Amino acid sequence: MSVEDVRQADIAALGSAPARQQHIIGRLARNRSVVIGAAVVAVIIVIALLAPLLATTDPKAINPAYRNNVPGTEHVVQLADGSARTLRYWMGTDSLGRDVYSRVIYGSRISLIVGALVALISGAIGLTVGLVAGYVRWLDGLVMRIMDGLMAIPGI
Repeated sequence: MSVEDVRQADIAALGSAPARQQHIIGRLARNRSVVIGAAVVAVIIVIALLAPLLATTDPKAINPAYRNNVPGTEHVVQLADGSARTLRYWMGTDSLGRDVYSRVIYGSRISLIVGALVALISGAIGLTVGLVAGYVRWLDGLVMRIMDGLMAIPGI
């Protein structure tokens, strides 16, 4: 068997990239946990994008007269044109009179940004440490002992 025959066999065994990608996506789509997790993240993304439409009040607006109200409390507000508007606090109010529902809706934006940044930064740090440990052979043993020490400490 020649070197060319081996190369042809290796190329045929690898398959095309789009076929492998469809296979991986198909396997992920059949996994119930992946589908549920993706659905939850998609809902949070939709809520974050629609926060100005879904929120009932300004999440930073303080109303000391309506502090610590229970969920479902209604509040009638006089608008500048003289008409009245009824506000309902779906999740109640906090100790400063801010609408908890509006704060949760707008908080989804912050949570998504923090989660994405943590994943990117930790991936970059891990990639850098791994690359350096892979190229500097004596550093590999040191990094492995540090990781063994970290993994020996139980999670709290």
